[in-house]
Amino acid sequence: MALARNRNYFQIFFASLSPLIFVVLLLAELQFDWAYSLAIIILCYLASLILWFKNASKPAAWINKSELHIRDGVFDTDIIHKDLLESMRYEIGHKRAVAGSNAGEAEMHILVIKMKGFDEWTLPIKDLVEHGPNLRLYKFISL
Repeated sequence: MALARNRNYFQIFFASLSPLIFVVLLLAELQFDWAYSLAIIILCYLASLILWFKNASKPAAWINKSELHIRDGVFDTDIIHKDLLESMRYEIGHKRAVAGSNAGEAEMHILVIKMKGFDEWTLPIKDLVEHGPNLRLYKFISL
């Protein structure tokens, strides 16, 4: 069972372009031949596109065997072992500080988890583009 991603291919395309700014600036500083520079730019773009496409094609959350996998952000995947789970609840309306932002705070959802033999702990769900609208993650987990 899987929760599909909310992002589209247009977003993947633009995300894959972001490293090229630094590559072009570095190549301009190094003053390589234009053909050599173009080859490096194309290789970097293809590597970036493959990385972003591979990352974005994974589901937002999925259940594999007795493990709940939750993607949160670009590269983070949190895993909760359901056979060790004692209790879990989903809370909304929390805030988190955002570094370098004028707003200062951003909305965040959290999972409050109690595992067998451990104290209760919280798992922040920061990627509300994927998990927040219409409580997508909550509905997926509660199925």
